[in-house]
Amino acid sequence: MKSFRNIPELLLPAGNLDKLNIAYLYGADAVYCGVPRYSLRARENEFSMEDLHTAVTIARNLKKKIYFTVNNIPRNSKLGSYHKYLEQMASLKPDALIMADPGLIHITKNAYPELEIHISVQTNTMNYAAVEFWKSYGAKRVILSREVSIPEIKEIKDKVPDMEIEVFVHGSICIAHSGRCFMSNYFKNRDANQGSCNNACRDLYKVYVTNPKQNDEPMELITDEDGTFLMNSKDLRAIEFLQ
Repeated sequence: MKSFRNIPELLLPAGNLDKLNIAYLYGADAVYCGVPRYSLRARENEFSMEDLHTAVTIARNLKKKIYFTVNNIPRNSKLGSYHKYLEQMASLKPDALIMADPGLIHITKNAYPELEIHISVQTNTMNYAAVEFWKSYGAKRVILSREVSIPEIKEIKDKVPDMEIEVFVHGSICIAHSGRCFMSNYFKNRDANQGSCNNACRDLYKVYVTNPKQNDEPMELITDEDGTFLMNSKDLRAIEFLQ
């Protein structure tokens, strides 16, 4: 009997139509695009609803998949207009919506039960019980938190074998659990959960401590010639573990 390797789906982000085309050109099986107003790609997102229609057409012509990210954590002020956006998104027939907020998921499931839901990394799913919960709610796929280790990923898949599991293998890591950080809001009044994080954790800081032996005179902490990056975590680079 001939055996086949189970090759995972390769999913890449698309910030605009050019990046979408390049992602497909270089082998992506699927891309995800941020929708206006309801995704965490508020700053870099160049997609309009018209562009999303074009993106879906490109994906269908290439026989590739396309997902829409509806992954921010909205305040009350954004709920009223969501039904209009949802109707427009549903009419484009994406392969799935990548979602984080339980309220938006609830609205979506009630209005369009046929729409496939993937649970965003923003929900911080860390264990198999949480995966079971999302499965019971009708989700097709769960994107695990970026802080989950490879052994934990395997245990989750073993416990819930019939759930699609997605993991990040490249990109930035937050200093909090996958986006649940308030630094941006504190410093610049830009809420990370609304898609406008200013990445304050990646800034260069001059950090001082007081020296009680010198009348509490401030002393600068210096790590190296580039300054002190106390909060900036290393980026995720798991390509050597893909096998």
